[in-house]
Amino acid sequence: MGISEAFHNKIIKKRRIIEDFGEHKYYKQVVLMGLFFPEEWVEEVRASNDIVDVISDYVQLKRSGRGFFGLCPFHNEKTASFHVNPESQLYHCFGCGVGGNVFNFIMAIERLDFYEAVKLMAERAGIPLPNTMDVDKFTRSKKIRDQMYELHKEAARFYFEILMSKEGRKALEYLQSRGLDKSTIKAFGLGYAPDGWETIKTFLKQKNYPEELLIESGIVVKNSNNRVYDRFRNRIMFPIIHPRGMVIGFGGRVLDDSLPKYLNSSDSLIFNKSSTLYGLNLVRKQLPIENLIIVEGYMDVISLHQFGFKNAVASLGTSLTREQAKMLRRYAGEVYIAYDGDTAGQKATLRGLDILQEAGCKVKVMQFPKGQDPDEVLRKYGPEYFKKLMNNALSLVDYKLEQLKNEYDLNSQEGRTGFASAAARILVKLPNLLERDVHIQRLEALTGFKSRIIYQEIERLERNDASKGVKEKRIGNNRLDTAKGSLRILIPSNIKAERDLIALMALSEENAKKILKKLDVQDFEDPIHREIVSIIKKLIESDKEVNPAQILNYVGDQDKIKKMVEIFTLQIEYDNTEKYMDDCINEVLLSGLEKRRQELLKQITELEQSEKVDPVKYRSLIQELGEVNRKLKTNR
Repeated sequence: MGISEAFHNKIIKKRRIIEDFGEHKYYKQVVLMGLFFPEEWVEEVRASNDIVDVISDYVQLKRSGRGFFGLCPFHNEKTASFHVNPESQLYHCFGCGVGGNVFNFIMAIERLDFYEAVKLMAERAGIPLPNTMDVDKFTRSKKIRDQMYELHKEAARFYFEILMSKEGRKALEYLQSRGLDKSTIKAFGLGYAPDGWETIKTFLKQKNYPEELLIESGIVVKNSNNRVYDRFRNRIMFPIIHPRGMVIGFGGRVLDDSLPKYLNSSDSLIFNKSSTLYGLNLVRKQLPIENLIIVEGYMDVISLHQFGFKNAVASLGTSLTREQAKMLRRYAGEVYIAYDGDTAGQKATLRGLDILQEAGCKVKVMQFPKGQDPDEVLRKYGPEYFKKLMNNALSLVDYKLEQLKNEYDLNSQEGRTGFASAAARILVKLPNLLERDVHIQRLEALTGFKSRIIYQEIERLERNDASKGVKEKRIGNNRLDTAKGSLRILIPSNIKAERDLIALMALSEENAKKILKKLDVQDFEDPIHREIVSIIKKLIESDKEVNPAQILNYVGDQDKIKKMVEIFTLQIEYDNTEKYMDDCINEVLLSGLEKRRQELLKQITELEQSEKVDPVKYRSLIQELGEVNRKLKTNR
């Protein structure tokens, strides 16, 4: 196929996409740029710019519950009503009603059009612009990345085959002694790197991979004497797999007491350990999930999965990073820290707590017997005991206070005073006053200081913070509840049902598919609702991810965006979501039937009052009315 023909076909394909998506302004704008700003590239730019980070450059945000609040930059206010949700990647002001995704915010705050906002966010994330980067450089970079993915896949297969061979018997016996069965070993793709200096190097070169590429990928090492040799030798191999399924690196564990005990791949074009989580590829298959368990080591993740805890990931032996915390928050709002029970594990837990909290996670800390890790606890006590530890996990504040208590002698007046003062500094950061009161009552029992005195100390600290310009900005729960309550009362039941169904659809692609099996776009009465459902339907048909921020990429009208964000930020909390979903679907169907019944009655009345009655049309209307009445009776 010639270049001109390929170019022509690409243009035709883009035009067809435009026709499919109709009036969605932003999507049309992106598609018309087709060869320069592909839709997938635009979504990559959006996903690479965490909305909390971006807005924090313009607005001072304070964590509150599952999101962040600050003073709205788009209207004057004294009480913070500007909310940013890291889970949905949306912002919404409860005061003036503005809202949207990260592109909408940048367009509004910087007065840019969509094209300029995407470019700015691409530059911020370090993503090259398709129409400005050097074509040869881009082609070479893409070719190298693709080759790296392939060679890592070949290496993983090689290591696995060695593990299952006579040469890997010792390593396999070690894994089996740790309680791993062959199905688990296969699921994680574990392998063995033989005790040779050029084993994987020779194998990959025989597969026609150039030596420079092996060095650049980090799978082999080049020393100061220009000697090139295998990075991993005589180690059990743990392939590190991207959530989309590509092998991007390895972790290797020694079989003896040599150091380092664990060795990771070096950073490369396809691997960066500070923004990677081990086991996330398997967790992704379990979505949606309520919580994640983060552990320290590879074996902890594997053991947890084998015992039925499929929501475990590890931070590759490093301290938890902000990038990893953001990734965790995207998958689940609640995170259990399950670090080792030794001193190093306790310190790692304290470091991770604040990072996870800043990312918007609800954090709980599991406490293990001293010196033991999750793998040891599971093998020694079993999964039921592990579940018990999860149920007894401490909240972030409980854990901090528990660790703080160990630093003071509560049998002395000086120790009790020091502990109470330090505890007050922790509690001053706690926004929930009821939760704060529970801790104050416990402090009273532990220290003997009256709760009134502890309250006064916290108030003093708050005044000091306020004088330094860091006074907490909150929006009262009553105001939020009232806003939600009034919204529920003022709208008709079928519109409320439509709205709640859309909130559920945007929350989960699984929900969206279930709802679309029973309802079509035209079943929704509200035009805004129909537009959202239309976009969701097209995203599913195009095998693209369904999420609120992605949906807003296809909407150009700011008034529509405001209304949509209000829907996406609704909290649908029912004990039985499936039952509520069915009830809402039924409400929408009943409303449609009732609307059709009224139309039929009107048409029949007009026909009866006309001078000449068309008997065929009359019988048809009467027949349809009877059918509609039967359906109404059945569904009610």
